[in-house]
Amino acid sequence: MKDLSAPSKKIISLVFKKVKFQDRIAGYALHGRAGSIRIFLYSLAEVFTLLNDSDPRIDFTELETWIRNVIKDEELADTLKNIIEMEGSVMDKTQRIRELIGGRLVQCRQMAKIRI
Repeated sequence: MKDLSAPSKKIISLVFKKVKFQDRIAGYALHGRAGSIRIFLYSLAEVFTLLNDSDPRIDFTELETWIRNVIKDEELADTLKNIIEMEGSVMDKTQRIRELIGGRLVQCRQMAKIRI
């Protein structure tokens, strides 16, 4: 997978900003006795946290659309779409997507420090 280019100031601000209620995305965490628990996510960091759960569930196509239309990070969305279209298990795709989003968060955090 290729490295993502340096994000713009606008993308950095949108990556760290919590979205409005109507723009949230839903995911699910599976827990022993409680079963599947619906979780509403308001930021890319919250999506990353969910993906670090032991058994996360999120619709990857919906996530790609959310990143493209709400977070406005076209490059991240395009790379995520490529992962979705690859052969492999859901577990493998989850890991790749987690690494991709985590990498973008780190990249944005580093770039924000440089620009301050």
